[in-house]
Parts: sequence; structure tokens; C-alpha cells
Amino acid sequence: MDEFSVPLLKNAIRSVESLTKQIDELQREKIDDQRKIIQLKDEVLDKRSNELNDVKSTVQTEIKSFSSIVKKNCPATLSRKKIEAAVKSVCEKEDRSKNIIIYGIEETSGEVLTDEVSKVLEEIGEKPVVTDCVRVGMKNSTDDRPRPIKFSLRNSDHVAQVLRSAKRLHTKEGYKSVYICPDRTVQERKAFKILVDQLKEKRKLEPNGTYYIRNNRILSSGDSIHSSG
Repeated sequence: MDEFSVPLLKNAIRSVESLTKQIDELQREKIDDQRKIIQLKDEVLDKRSNELNDVKSTVQTEIKSFSSIVKKNCPATLSRKKIEAAVKSVCEKEDRSKNIIIYGIEETSGEVLTDEVSKVLEEIGEKPVVTDCVRVGMKNSTDDRPRPIKFSLRNSDHVAQVLRSAKRLHTKEGYKSVYICPDRTVQERKAFKILVDQLKEKRKLEPNGTYYIRNNRILSSGDSIHSSG
């Protein structure tokens, strides 16, 4: 190696080392930026959840105040029990806003409900944090239908997103009889059961069509209204 090659080689080595350091710094900055984005997302979700809880607390306080006024000024025919029932109904509806019900998932011994629910949600492209998974109702030895699964998400925004995506489920193989629904009252569930029976009949008569339930109506993939609930 001649006297001219040595300086050139040293310069090349220094250039490579400098570029390597720059690449390392850029990679570290990228990782830090990704962490900041994730942190900001979590902060936004937590803030939304806290805001919803504040609204819920305010609404409950206002309802109690309104209930007191109504009891003082309304006729005796509007009993205290009716007023309390109305207040309770509003509060329960707010509690249910973070819940979802899935119908049609087979029951098995040793089942892990969180995994079963997550698997269904992944089929529609959703991966929220799932908590409080339980089967609803008592197991009946004379009824082989699987009990529905109730679970909770972090806030009602996540619930709304899952419900919007729910119609995709019936385009997936093996999920024709699985339904994703909001957490309803007993009366709402009875009305919805009638709607589900109508939907099953529709799919039976027209197996090549794509039908789903939204806003208490049976819709096709073209968003045409076929039946009301």
C-alpha cells in the first residue's frame, strides 16, 4: 500500500464511522418518536374516558336534582317508584354504553373468553383492549344454544367503532350465525330477537345476499332497507 492510499483509506473509515453514528441517531430518534405517539394516543384515550366519566357524574347529579323537583311538583299519580325507575334506567343505559354482547360463540370446557372475543374482533379488523368477559345467563341442560358473551371496552367510542365494523363479520367463513350487538335491556333484547329471526329467514331465502342489522333494521350490502325492527 503506497503513501497515497493510506490517507484515503483512513478518510473512508472516518466517513463510514460518521455515517454509522448518524444512522444510529436517526434510529433512536425514530424509536423515541414512536414512543411519543403511543404515549399521546394513550393520553387522548384516557382524557376521553375521564371526560365521559365527568359527564356521567354530572348527568346523574342533574337527574337526581330533577327527580327531587318533579317529586315536589308533579301530581301524586306519578309515584316515587316510577321516578326512581326512570332515573335508574338512564344510569344503567350509561353503564351499558361501554359493553358489547356477542351471540353464537360455541361454549367449550376450559374456554378462555377473552381469547374467543379477541378472535372474533380480529376478523372485523378491530383490536381493542377487552375486559370483563362473562357468559350471560344460567346454563340450561335442555337448551343447547350457546349463552351470549358480554364484555367491556375502555370507552363508548371504542364500542361504537366495533359496532360499525360488525357487518363485516358475516362475510367471514364460519361466522354466519355470530352476531355483535350493543348491551340492551330485557325489552330491547326481546325486540332484537324478533329482528334476528327475520334476518335468519332472509338469509335462508336469499343465501347469496349479504344482510346485517343496523339501527334496528335489516340492511343489505347496498344499504337498502329491507325490514324495520
